[in-house]
Amino acid sequence: MQATLKNFTTLEGYTAIENPKLSHLFYEHIRTWKPNNHLEEELKQASDETLTKINDIICEWIDIKEIKKIANRYKSHSEIRILKPPQLNGITEEQISEKKDIPLKLTQFVYNQICTFNPKEMKGQAIYVILFEYFKKYIIGETNPSSCADVALILQQARKQELEEDTVMLQALETYIPLQANNYQYTNSDDNEKNDAYDCHQHMLNLLEERKEEKKTEQERQKMIILQGKSGSGKSLFCRHLEE
Repeated sequence: MQATLKNFTTLEGYTAIENPKLSHLFYEHIRTWKPNNHLEEELKQASDETLTKINDIICEWIDIKEIKKIANRYKSHSEIRILKPPQLNGITEEQISEKKDIPLKLTQFVYNQICTFNPKEMKGQAIYVILFEYFKKYIIGETNPSSCADVALILQQARKQELEEDTVMLQALETYIPLQANNYQYTNSDDNEKNDAYDCHQHMLNLLEERKEEKKTEQERQKMIILQGKSGSGKSLFCRHLEE
């Protein structure tokens, strides 16, 4: 019986649930909150719903398969690098604690939790996902990036759109001829008399793979590549091809 209760209680020292204080601390932030406007009312309602979802996971009031499905969406802070909410910029924790601003205190609490909580078990990961999705939707805002991963995705989409709208470049890519390169510095009179050229694209891919190998030292890894060549030799087109 005791072993079973450990899976449901949040009593510290007697629980198998990670970060057992989270749900109670979240509750304490919103317990006496009386919203001052429509936006706060929406945030309060979303907070209540989020707390309910967290407790549903803790007590397994939802099917274990559903909990597992939620946990499968988990990505740690170290993986996606969560961005600091703009509400917290230029203000210290001491200043926040002195204010009677529950939304601001709630923002700080949730941000600190998702940046420091690193769950390993299914329930903990599911709770983290619920809290992060609340953070993303109601604190940061769905239209704003909430992590470095979001920023990278936005840049990728912008690059893709830019490429799709560049009809001249698209036509050039359709007839792209693989760029040949070598390892010595380009000069105006150089026509590769040594005849030691290689496929530049494949060479770049190989270098990127090498950077992933942990066994190589910093000195062994090539940190920079300088692409030189005659005007019109295909440097810009190659970079576009590499982006694809």
